[in-house]
Amino acid sequence: MIEFMVIGLPRSRTTWMSNWLTTTGTFCLHDSLAQYTLSELNQYTCKKTFGVADTAIYQAMKGSINSHPAKKLIIHRPIDEINASLGRHQVSQSDADALHDIKGMHVDFKDINRMGKRIWMHLIGDGFDSERFNELTLMNVQPHFDGLQPMNQAKIQSWLSGN
Repeated sequence: MIEFMVIGLPRSRTTWMSNWLTTTGTFCLHDSLAQYTLSELNQYTCKKTFGVADTAIYQAMKGSINSHPAKKLIIHRPIDEINASLGRHQVSQSDADALHDIKGMHVDFKDINRMGKRIWMHLIGDGFDSERFNELTLMNVQPHFDGLQPMNQAKIQSWLSGN
């Protein structure tokens, strides 16, 4: 079962967060909806505290995201910065507005480095490793999607229907 979610638009540091939130006691999948359905993620078994950092989950879950019991971190980054980083206009204001309706801890993209312990305590609870966090803040982590198999039609339909 998904115990925590990091929710943000593309280029909002979800890849970096997934890396940071994967430790000996925690496991965080990045953009997991590219490989799994919501149902599969909710049935995912893991001996660690399990979560996702995903740029599409707010769209996939639409109105039901607030009823999911996972602890949520919502990252906000200005649309113009996101689109400049992407090199094209891809994200709209309505995408950003949708994030405001999600219940959870809301943080500005620019504040992540100074809020590490607070974010960790909200999502995980104890065991914050300040040394590891500080080292990771020096890294630029980007996703690498080569080699992923595209979802089959059944998975796409299941994803769209929220099953």
